[in-house]
Amino acid sequence: MKKLYQYTMILLAGVVGACSSLDVSDPYSENLPSDFSVSTYMQMYPRLRKYQIKDYVKARNVIVEDSLNQQKAKVKAMLEQQGFAAEIVEDSLTKLGLDYNAIKTQDEANFKANTAALVEICKNPFLGSYPEASCANPAADATIMKDLAGFNFINVADDFAILSNNNVTIPVDSVAISQQYIIFGRDHGWAYRWCVSEADLAGPARDPAIEAAQAAPVDDPEKFVADPGIYCKEQLTGILHKVNP
Repeated sequence: MKKLYQYTMILLAGVVGACSSLDVSDPYSENLPSDFSVSTYMQMYPRLRKYQIKDYVKARNVIVEDSLNQQKAKVKAMLEQQGFAAEIVEDSLTKLGLDYNAIKTQDEANFKANTAALVEICKNPFLGSYPEASCANPAADATIMKDLAGFNFINVADDFAILSNNNVTIPVDSVAISQQYIIFGRDHGWAYRWCVSEADLAGPARDPAIEAAQAAPVDDPEKFVADPGIYCKEQLTGILHKVNP
């Protein structure tokens, strides 16, 4: 139950939005630390951006499917009105590139066969985010390949050209990412920035009792133990230090 709750809250940061700026300007911003940076938070938790990109690809593929289906319906009606046999109509639609399922099947095969692009997508921290050692041949790992398939733009020849420049080509929903910290990250002890000073490093570590309480299964959300700490994280070790009084 707790893991489902956590996953649901993390997905709040995966909603594709229209905001492309990394500046936070939303009605909840007063609840953020004064030096909160969406860019830094994304660097610390790149999977939040990963979810946004996958949602963007999915939404774009739905638009492509709907557009092709509409065009297909119009052409099919026209050919049928002219008296062409059903098999000729279907063959014509495929040759015209209006059969979404046929395009999708071929596109997915091409995506899987492009090993060089798959390797780059696999190890990119904002995309696959897998260790480089796991990315030598992504297509050979069914679990990894199932994940990477979510980055395939249907009817696009070079997916990685878009994905590799995603900070420009795919909008960053900065409001969703900042709200993820407010709604989920803060209470779960997520650091919001890197530790940069001696004072930061002198701060106490996260309370082990709260860590243990949050790691235990919780059936009732009312019993969830929120972490009152505000944390920074050491870049090299990943150790958290409390920065609020």
